[in-house]
Amino acid sequence: MKLKVLGTITLSIIIALAVFSGCVGGGGEETPTPSPSPSPSPGASPSPSPTPQEKVTIVIWHALQESERQVFENLIAQFEAEHPNIDVVLEQKASLETTLKAAIPAGQGPDLFIWAHDWIGKFAEGNMLKPIDNYITQDILNKFIDIASNAIEYKGHYYGMPISGETVTLIYNKDLVPTPPKTFDELVQMASQFYNPDNDMYGLASPIDPYFLSAWAHAFGGYYFDDATKTPGLDLPETIKGYELFFNELFFKYMAQTRDYNSQMALFLEGKAPFLINGPWSIKQIRDSGINFGLTLIPKIVENENEYYPRPYAGIKIFYVTANVPDDKMDAIWEFLSWMTLNENTAKTLALQLGYIPVLKSLIEDPDIKSDPVIYGFMNQLNYAILMPKSPEMGSVWSPIDTAITKIVSGEMNIEDALKEAQQKILQELGS
Repeated sequence: MKLKVLGTITLSIIIALAVFSGCVGGGGEETPTPSPSPSPSPGASPSPSPTPQEKVTIVIWHALQESERQVFENLIAQFEAEHPNIDVVLEQKASLETTLKAAIPAGQGPDLFIWAHDWIGKFAEGNMLKPIDNYITQDILNKFIDIASNAIEYKGHYYGMPISGETVTLIYNKDLVPTPPKTFDELVQMASQFYNPDNDMYGLASPIDPYFLSAWAHAFGGYYFDDATKTPGLDLPETIKGYELFFNELFFKYMAQTRDYNSQMALFLEGKAPFLINGPWSIKQIRDSGINFGLTLIPKIVENENEYYPRPYAGIKIFYVTANVPDDKMDAIWEFLSWMTLNENTAKTLALQLGYIPVLKSLIEDPDIKSDPVIYGFMNQLNYAILMPKSPEMGSVWSPIDTAITKIVSGEMNIEDALKEAQQKILQELGS
């Protein structure tokens, strides 16, 4: 999937977030952290949803990869066999956001579309989504992990259903590091042992952009943007401290001095770095390389007997319901949504065939899921992730952070000054 949360940013972040959303969108939490939007009170009971007697066609727009599309088509065929009065049509759209924004206001377009949750704010504000509050009960919300149920809500309304989650975690080469680090100090120590740039060896590989560095911004309770207060937090001491820890203890000491996604990825694939921070979208490439790998949490930071966890952003892939769906079609829509998202067998199929990270609580201890180290590894990291902001204002945040990172890496500015400058740029863009 290709998650496009940015407007105009540098190539490295476009690549990283594009791949990220490729998995999440088309085909991720202490002391002060970004506050989620207040949870609304879901309806006491859903509207009745009898199987429609007349033939209903549900159109879904998507930007899934081909492997994803095939699995979705197979699942849809199963659904249609069980619901002979409902046809479901998947339609691929290359420029999904642009196409949706042109079609929905004109009364055209799909009934549903698939993308990461971070579009929910701007599409809801644009009156392009239909609330499904009458179908959402507390019992339904409780079936999902909290980060997933929060992802489908915006300003007191629910606009879709969660499919899967995604975030980044620490991936390690088992042949180089049989036992992964449990603390940040252990990670630094191991990285130092492998670092030998004269022999093209480095201690850690990770793309260097705002998304991948979000774990460190959040580690001590800092944040990029608070959804509740609509304010950036780049100048907070906690945010600065997290960035200083990463850059001063890892990047400048033991990493290749490049921001480029592919260059950092290549170091791990070629056995030139024992560790990699990346997401589920990277797993196929790692497997194809033949690397004997494992997954573990991004190690906790132990400081003065206190523990702090690096908390990367998480994205939740969801089915969005568009504003053009007529009321008399909603029962069929809900029949499909509930089958696709509340059905354990469906979620397991997406997990085991595509590597989607389940967000149903009932699958956390499922033997098939637990026996898959990749899926279970990312599920564990989701417990230490922060939901990517849903507010449209987040679009003004990415580029100034990216510019700050460029200045930090080049040495043009120190970390604190670069982040404080980014804070002021964001405030100016937001008109604060």
